[in-house]
Amino acid sequence: MTFKTSRPGKVALPLAVCFLLASAAVQAAQCPVAPATDDNVKTAYQAMQQAMASGFTDDADNSVTPELSQAIEHYKQTLADAFDAHLACAPATPDVTALQADLSQRLLPVPKPVNDSEVALPDQNEIVVSLSASPAPLLLVSGGFAIPCGSDNVLRGYRREGDTWVRALDWQSGPYKDISGAYGDLYLYERLANGDIAMMHGTPWCTSRWSHLALEVVRPATADQAQRTLLHNEHDYVRDDHEVKLKARPDGFEWRAEVGSLDGDLLTRPGIFRYRQDGESFQRIQPAASNGRGFVDEWLRVDPPLARAWADPAGADATLAAREELLGLNKRSGVTLAYTAVRGCKADPARFQVDIELDSPEPLAEGNQRFVSIRQEANGFTLLGLSRSADPACSGPDLMARRG
Repeated sequence: MTFKTSRPGKVALPLAVCFLLASAAVQAAQCPVAPATDDNVKTAYQAMQQAMASGFTDDADNSVTPELSQAIEHYKQTLADAFDAHLACAPATPDVTALQADLSQRLLPVPKPVNDSEVALPDQNEIVVSLSASPAPLLLVSGGFAIPCGSDNVLRGYRREGDTWVRALDWQSGPYKDISGAYGDLYLYERLANGDIAMMHGTPWCTSRWSHLALEVVRPATADQAQRTLLHNEHDYVRDDHEVKLKARPDGFEWRAEVGSLDGDLLTRPGIFRYRQDGESFQRIQPAASNGRGFVDEWLRVDPPLARAWADPAGADATLAAREELLGLNKRSGVTLAYTAVRGCKADPARFQVDIELDSPEPLAEGNQRFVSIRQEANGFTLLGLSRSADPACSGPDLMARRG
C-alpha cells in the first residue's frame, strides 16, 4: 500500500536567501526572547487540541478536516518561529542538554498526570537539540507532537553567522488532508560526513502495519544559497516488528527496515539500502539484503539499470530478458511466486542456487520453475543467471528450509 506524502513547495533562491539574512537580523535584535513568543506556542497547541477533538473521530477514517489541518499548520509555524527566536539568542557553544531542557520547559505542554489505574504512555510532545561540529557547526532542533494514530514533526537547522545562529534547514510536511501526510510514524535524521543531512520519515496510518516512508538528503543553506534537496526516495515498509535504522557512513549513508517480499508466504524480509555519495549524486551499492534469497527478491524489484549493475556482465543481456519474463508471469492474474529452496553448488562454495516456483491455476506454457544462480561476494552477491533448468551441480540440501 502506497500513500502520497505532502511536501513543502520550493522557495525561489533569491527570496529564500534574503529571508534567512533578514530573519537573522530581526531575531538578533529581539534577544532575550519575549514571553509572548512562548505563549503563542502554547496557545496554538491548545487550539490544535480543540480542533483535534472534533476533527478526527474514527480510526477507520484517516482524513483530517480543513480546520484541524489549519490548526496543525499554525502550531508547527509558531513552534518553528519560537525555535528561530531562541536559537538566535543561543551562545556560540551552547550547552545542548540545558538548551533542550529550557526549550521543553518553555514551549511544551505540561504532561498530564496519571492515576494508579492508568497506564503511563510515552509523551510524544518532545523537543530534541543536537550540535554537529563537523564539517561546520550546525545546531539541529526538532519538535514532535501527537496526532491521531501517530505523530508529526518539524526540524530546523542553524548555522553560525557572525554573533548569531541563523536558520539553514527547514524540514516539515505541508498541509495535509489525511494523517499520512504527517512527518511521523518514524522520524530519523543524520548528518553526513560532508555536512549534508539525511532525513527519513514515515507516514502515519491507523489501520495497517504496512506503511510508507520517504528519505531525503538535503544540503543546508549557506550565506548565498538556499537549502537544496539532493535525493528523494520513497519505499514501502512494515512497522512495529523491527526498528527502522538510519546511519551515516564515511562515503554516504544506509537505512534498514523490514520490507515486503514477492513471496506471499514469507510476506516480509529485512531490507538494506546503502548509498554512496559522490558530490551531489548517489549510487545504491550492496549489500542489499541479509542473505541470498533476500538478494534475489531485491534484484527482482530494483529498476533494470541497477539489476544489470548487480548481474554478471558476461550474461547480463540474457539474464535481464529472463528477469522481465519472470516478472511478467508473476503479474498475471492468479499467479504467485514462492522461493522454494536455496542450495549450495559443489564446484564453488561461494555459488548458490535459489529455486523459484510459480503457482498458477493451470501449468504455464513458459514453465512454472525458475532457478537463479548467484555468487557471494565480499559485500553482497552477483546475479550469475536465471534459468528454467536447475544446475545439477547445485543439488545439496535446502540451506534455508525455515520459511521465516
